[in-house]
Amino acid sequence: MVIHNIFRLWYLLLLAVPTVQAAFTIEPALVLFFADRGEKTAFVEIVHTGGDPAAVQFSVFERILDNDGKLVKDGMPKSSDFIVHPAQVILYPKERATVQIQYRGKGRVTADRAYVLYSQEVPIDVGREDDGVNMAVRALTNYHTVISLDTGKPGKLVFVSSNVVGGGRIEVLAENRGAGRVRMERINLVVEGRLIREMTGNSNSIMPGQQRRFTFVWPRAVTAKEVRFVY
Repeated sequence: MVIHNIFRLWYLLLLAVPTVQAAFTIEPALVLFFADRGEKTAFVEIVHTGGDPAAVQFSVFERILDNDGKLVKDGMPKSSDFIVHPAQVILYPKERATVQIQYRGKGRVTADRAYVLYSQEVPIDVGREDDGVNMAVRALTNYHTVISLDTGKPGKLVFVSSNVVGGGRIEVLAENRGAGRVRMERINLVVEGRLIREMTGNSNSIMPGQQRRFTFVWPRAVTAKEVRFVY
């Protein structure tokens, strides 16, 4: 009887847990400000995609990438360069809302910059009672949307160092010393006249002042004279 009751309770608990689905989406995926044209205002649209009402709040953070080009989500510093209005919205099924993003940074923008608009669903408890079982479930959705300030200036990728990393692979460390971003979809790495077709580090643009680590198969470390960045 005890075992039967345990399995019955376990079954009821499973029934009490709904499928977790996204409650909203945000468009566009990239918020672009043409800083060279003096643009200071942009908009995003929040769309309810189903389920219960969604409360969504917005914050802007500095966008920090590691040397491999991946977003560092832990400990992102909050940015005061933007005002988001409204800072929080509540969406009901099939509703849409427009959110304004206003740049208020001081001084002239002389180099490309990137930030993160963090759209976070505020926890909403969803309760269900079934044969005396009551559970609260929090189904949360969040998005990291890139905010880009574009000056229209070119980037300049410069060789920094090279080392053997093992497994027949080496690394090449480069730095963007230009005022514009270096877009990864346009870059090619050429070593001793040979195009490197497979390498790591080829995600996300390299912003001014950032370094990027590329690793690929090569028998030894290389020098600056042996490496060309084509973009």
